[in-house]
Amino acid sequence: MDTHKWMMRYERLALWAKEAWQQRNGEAPYQLLWASENCGNQVVHTRIKPRRRLKGKAYYTGVEQLLCDEVISISEYVMPSRKPILGETVGAFAFSFSHSEGDFEVLFVSSYFRDDDPNIVAVALVPPEHLDAWADFEQLCNDTVRRPSRRTDVYIIGGTNAYFKPTVEWNEVILPPEIKDDLRSDMEAFFADGVSIYKELNLAPFRKLLLVGPPGTGKTMLCAAMARLALRKKRVVVYVSGADDDGASFHKIHHALNVVANAGYPVLLIVEEIDVYLRKDDKARILNVLDGLESPNNPRGALLLATTNYPEVIDERIAKRPGRMDRIIVIPPIQNEELALEMLRHYMGPQWQPEHEEVVPQLVGQTGAFVREIALHARMLAAHNRKRTVDLETLQQSVSSLTSQINTGDDLMPRRKMGFGSLRGNGFEAVETRTLPAADSAGDD
Repeated sequence: MDTHKWMMRYERLALWAKEAWQQRNGEAPYQLLWASENCGNQVVHTRIKPRRRLKGKAYYTGVEQLLCDEVISISEYVMPSRKPILGETVGAFAFSFSHSEGDFEVLFVSSYFRDDDPNIVAVALVPPEHLDAWADFEQLCNDTVRRPSRRTDVYIIGGTNAYFKPTVEWNEVILPPEIKDDLRSDMEAFFADGVSIYKELNLAPFRKLLLVGPPGTGKTMLCAAMARLALRKKRVVVYVSGADDDGASFHKIHHALNVVANAGYPVLLIVEEIDVYLRKDDKARILNVLDGLESPNNPRGALLLATTNYPEVIDERIAKRPGRMDRIIVIPPIQNEELALEMLRHYMGPQWQPEHEEVVPQLVGQTGAFVREIALHARMLAAHNRKRTVDLETLQQSVSSLTSQINTGDDLMPRRKMGFGSLRGNGFEAVETRTLPAADSAGDD
């Protein structure tokens, strides 16, 4: 019977590493350890330069990639700009170090756990007398991968792209001025004064805002506008995406929290559709973060901006537990004709005509996405009928068509994709805010 076939993945990696150690270092003693997958990241190998000083009077001197029968080395790439760079990598490496008592090396090997599990398992063989130097180097690798550079775009975790540049201007957001001022001042007050207050109370400076509302009311647009404001203030913006094959996993939240904690700058953390992450297996871990037990302790401050389409889910899991969210901001459908008119004028653009105002009463109670779609549909109808302008009859036809679809349950409007990249407009509706009691919130963080 081939017992090797039935071994766990890490056992096979460990056996290979032991054989490689004996071939390279003879009978020299070693300690077999779990290791961080970040040590194999190509970003680390590029950014950590030789002669980097470590604890225990040791210096890092370089890395050599090794052939390994157990792992086919493969890397992912990211696009921080126009040029792709290699990032997360699995494979075998020999890290070399210098020391006053003699040079030494550490053997490292990593692999994906299995075909249906994207997590990486990694082990390292370390000389026992140099564990402190290796621990310092491993932490340096983690910090290098997790610390985003101060950029002019959003750092994405888990998406199909590594970065995104938000284009929604704050003055393009259609929202009552007093509500806009309140939301903006909340973020600015936290980073300007709130961080020090949290520290005085011996709390991690981690503030949490939740945007609640049905699909199409503009939560994604608001997140993008907040992100653009934060970037202009030289803050780091981190966005957790469920757009890749891994979907909504706690692994991404955990990665994001590490980035936030190690950023070295004030951070705005955005998590859309947070209810999707509150699955049975991950619920407790997510709630521990929101409760403050595992909150990222970034001395410069971190602000979480989360969204959900399903307040009935959030009510039970988050909203009824004071402290898990500091503020709950409800973004409802259009509340009055003034906002409906402003939104319609915006989406009609150069096709706007005063006679279009007649349909405005029909837009109250609808979402911003509905207004956008009736404007786009009307313009498409006009083009199909060889009309240069959208007349009132064509606009009415568009409103009737889409209203009928909704009333019959056949909502054929394009659904918003998850992420900033799906933004096409910039309309928003009135917002109702609810602030949880400050005393309760502080006591639970």
